[in-house]
Amino acid sequence: MNVVDLARIQFAVTATLHFLFVALTLGLVTIVAVMQTRAILTKDPAQRAAQMRRVRFWGGLYVINYALGIISGLTQEFQFGLNWSGLSHIMGNVVGAPLAIETVVAFFLESTFLGLWAFGFNRVSPRAHLGLIWGVSITAYASTFWIMVVNGFMQKPVGYEMRHGTAYVTDWGAILTNGATWYAVLHIAGAVTLLAGLFMAAVSSFHLRRDRDIAFFRPTLVQGSRIAGVGALVTAGAGTVHLLALEDYQPEKYAVLMGAGGAELDRARAAAQAAHGPGDWMPPAWVGAASLLMLLLGILLVFLTWIPATAARGKDPDVPLSRRRFRMRLPAVLLPLGIVAMICGWLSREVGRQPWMVTGELTVRDAIGNVSAGGMLASLVAFTLVLGILAVADWALISHYARQGPDGGLLGDEDLFPDAARRKKPRDGTEASSRTEPHHSY
Repeated sequence: MNVVDLARIQFAVTATLHFLFVALTLGLVTIVAVMQTRAILTKDPAQRAAQMRRVRFWGGLYVINYALGIISGLTQEFQFGLNWSGLSHIMGNVVGAPLAIETVVAFFLESTFLGLWAFGFNRVSPRAHLGLIWGVSITAYASTFWIMVVNGFMQKPVGYEMRHGTAYVTDWGAILTNGATWYAVLHIAGAVTLLAGLFMAAVSSFHLRRDRDIAFFRPTLVQGSRIAGVGALVTAGAGTVHLLALEDYQPEKYAVLMGAGGAELDRARAAAQAAHGPGDWMPPAWVGAASLLMLLLGILLVFLTWIPATAARGKDPDVPLSRRRFRMRLPAVLLPLGIVAMICGWLSREVGRQPWMVTGELTVRDAIGNVSAGGMLASLVAFTLVLGILAVADWALISHYARQGPDGGLLGDEDLFPDAARRKKPRDGTEASSRTEPHHSY
């Protein structure tokens, strides 16, 4: 393999693995924020306490994924700095500002809000605490938007001009309203909703199959199934609109994704050579297979994600949920299918742009810095190892705390988050008098 092949593999691995962290984070934070809003608006203390237990449980799983996702994001940043100096030298005036804003939003605002929220249970007023989780959610989506501004420019460069081989911004409005950005933002919003719903349904069904914490997980199975169903519909609709728009600004990708062959593919190849000069400007043919797999899985998820909810809404209440085996095991199958569909979609978008780093302006070859094949291979192995360890650690920690149930979650530790309704007693059985009463209680 030459340095360009290694660079492409490296970008695909790091971007795909990091995107999976981001997708689950975006979906879960919205669910947690909505859960907490419902709890705050509930007047009955017992119902409010039950809803806050769900906030703690699902919020704890979110915190784990966010923490390890931040590290994977730093790995992505290192990759750009080490191996893609050509991108910053030529396109830095365009992509630099959005990436800087994203860094401020994600690593400062979002993490600050999250830290205050995670350690703020019963330490700040309920409404202020609710504002913190919504602050986390808003900044998370703002961070995603700025990343997609950069990615949208790479897909469809607008609002710039080239001077002496360097890009300069001429119209920020055109860059911020780029159709390639907004189509993708809507598509991603549906996809992350789908993934979070599938995750919620899978964890809930795990406990319900064992007849554990039925009152706690029965509602979340229904909610997760329905959330996934809505996400699947939004993803399918936005993806269809996005695909049709490709014909205007990425005709080569459109031809490959649509499975064009023979004379039609030759016309697309000839048009690309007429626009960019002699050379092979067509993306790899296997991208079409990835796109087809994404489409088939998407259709499957549109129809199947709703089914688990019917298990919890069964007509015969005397039949344990664990007896409804097919519907209770289905979420565990749908979750990995959703992950595969997301990976295929990401590959279709990113690899489908090849051989361009910025469509029509900057090739991958020119975007790579002065890096040898050996250096690129070394960084590929290092980044893959780091991200692989993070992915395994994330899965292990989430699985551990998800299996613990509502009272054993990360945010269910009474030593970290005292609760006036539950006081930890010393081993002699007497009530501890030294515990500090919280100022606020849900």
